[in-house]
Amino acid sequence: MKRWLTRIRLRQTPFFSLAEHSLNTPNLLHMKIFGLNPSQVLERLGTEKIKSPYSLTFSILYGGIGFGLVSVIAYSIWAFRLIRGQWTMYASIALVYLLLSGWVLSRLTIVPKNQIRFTALFSVAFLGYAVLWCLFWLGLKWHHHGDLYGSALGLLLMAIILKRAFGSQGNLLFVFGILFTFHTLGYYAGDDLHQITGGSTGRLLWGACHGIGFGAGLGCLIHQCQLPLIEASESTN
Repeated sequence: MKRWLTRIRLRQTPFFSLAEHSLNTPNLLHMKIFGLNPSQVLERLGTEKIKSPYSLTFSILYGGIGFGLVSVIAYSIWAFRLIRGQWTMYASIALVYLLLSGWVLSRLTIVPKNQIRFTALFSVAFLGYAVLWCLFWLGLKWHHHGDLYGSALGLLLMAIILKRAFGSQGNLLFVFGILFTFHTLGYYAGDDLHQITGGSTGRLLWGACHGIGFGAGLGCLIHQCQLPLIEASESTN
């Protein structure tokens, strides 16, 4: 799987070329506050070593399973009508993701005692994704593929934030393409199951599929973001 993913080359467009340029702009999106770029991590660890890197396959599988479980919990708010009011419900679902996702996915980071830093970072990234998704989905009144456009821009923002925080330069189009593909496959597979099954079960199946796809893409993204740290650590040994 790793060999297959690393061979993928997605077509460049002016929009993504601009995004790639923005990622490499020194004065944009300063993320050193999270202390996750290679120089900060190695300085903080001193003689302590980073954890053994996880394989890409493990990262994708763990991300899919872990985030899938979180997504089922989040979607249960909608599935069982636990919260009344549309905006209140969406806010509650987002809160579940914010509280649990970063903690679950922090298992994939190779920096010791990193849960709080990564959870804070992921909360910022996910919040940006959620805001853009809601703006398009609700702003277009559930028409004109608002969910697709919102997720595309939200996922792009998430990829930029995570890559910037980990000090990972370039390759933005590649990681965004993988993240968007996994996310979209999971989201629309869940939508189909929801249409077939209906009711609370259908809503939970939607949440499970969405979470598995989203989480698999995030696992790949987190793995790719940490490659500079792995290289920097190996060069110091």
